[in-house]
Amino acid sequence: MCTNIAIPFSYKHQSLVSARTMDWVEVLPTSVDFVPRGQSFPAVKEPGEIKWRNKFAFVGAGFNGLKPGLGTCFYYDGLNEAGLSAASLFLGCTEYPKRGPSQLSSVNIVAYALGNFQNVEEAEAGLSKLTTIKSAVFPNATFHYIISDASANHLVVEFVGGKMKTYRTELGVLTNDPPYDWHLNNLVLYEQLSLTDKCNQICGSELVGSGQLGIPGDPTSQSRFVRASFLQQTQFSPATIQQGIGAARQIIQTLSVPVGTVYLREYEGVYDWTQWTVIRDHNNLGYYFFTDFNSTLYGIKFKELDLDGRFTIGVDIEQPGWVEDLSYKFQK
Repeated sequence: MCTNIAIPFSYKHQSLVSARTMDWVEVLPTSVDFVPRGQSFPAVKEPGEIKWRNKFAFVGAGFNGLKPGLGTCFYYDGLNEAGLSAASLFLGCTEYPKRGPSQLSSVNIVAYALGNFQNVEEAEAGLSKLTTIKSAVFPNATFHYIISDASANHLVVEFVGGKMKTYRTELGVLTNDPPYDWHLNNLVLYEQLSLTDKCNQICGSELVGSGQLGIPGDPTSQSRFVRASFLQQTQFSPATIQQGIGAARQIIQTLSVPVGTVYLREYEGVYDWTQWTVIRDHNNLGYYFFTDFNSTLYGIKFKELDLDGRFTIGVDIEQPGWVEDLSYKFQK
């Protein structure tokens, strides 16, 4: 289970802030990498797959647990120097096309999009020229994808019935099964929701939040899609980047799955939970992250990076410093 949201804010100029959770049933070894321009891809070669070098530098969160010392195998998420983000989220009903010319593995769509495109128009046109195939190395990687650019345009890419389907949208929300068109139809059932309180009262006072009575609160992908679509309509107008990132963090945390609260019936003792979260600032080019047991917000700013550097550099998404001890301020 995963959730992606996008929140267009206005401060000084229009700025898009987006975020996503990574929810899974086992610990995912994850690295946050800075990938300069001109790096060779893919990292893990698949039979018949195309090769490329990235035109755009990007920062991304990727899986690095295949073999010790191998580095990042593929990316789940990232933001590039043009302000374009790409994210993969699990979709169990995915069915990729059969093999054909110009093949691209399902696990490498994120890296390909981040390295080659600067807006959703380019991404849709570029991906349509390729045949996306099921990964032979990671056969359980059945994803759909959301690509967002700095102009607050979004592209959802799915593979259903062996064919690629794309959706241009201003919503910027994606969760998991069923496919995207089902979620859009389901939203109609919740048109009565409002950010403004209704006439309900309790103890003689306005029932705060009554405009949202009936919003689903369970962790299913269907309910998270509805909740995310509603909450990203926030009318808060941040005055600073810090406030914009903070508002996105508040919203995405209401969509996370607490550890140990969702158990899989088929597998005894196995549960699904939010392991990490990233927040992307598309216009100011910042990439932020925090993890399940470390709420400290870590940030990477593109303006501090050498976009033409020689090597990919990564850090473990699990960072050691999880609290700032202020006890010394209370000492005499």
